[in-house]
Amino acid sequence: MFPMTPALKHKPTDGAMRAAKRIEHNPSFIQSTAEIIDHETGVRELVELLENIIAEGGDLIENRNPELVAHARAALRRYADEVPRQAE
Repeated sequence: MFPMTPALKHKPTDGAMRAAKRIEHNPSFIQSTAEIIDHETGVRELVELLENIIAEGGDLIENRNPELVAHARAALRRYADEVPRQAE
């Protein structure tokens, strides 16, 4: 019996892969466990949303609160994948 995983258009986030490696002892299930973690936590969607907000309104936000934009960019660097995503 094969485990069912949700379909993702992106590879799992680095954080989900780290968590999956700590949770799953069977190497063949690490990828699917990471996909489930991303799907259930919504981290992937939050990262994409934050990227879009910064891309669309980063200059406006930065004029009013540069620290907020700096923290958002730091969070993206920390939690987003190493592979840059394509602009939609």
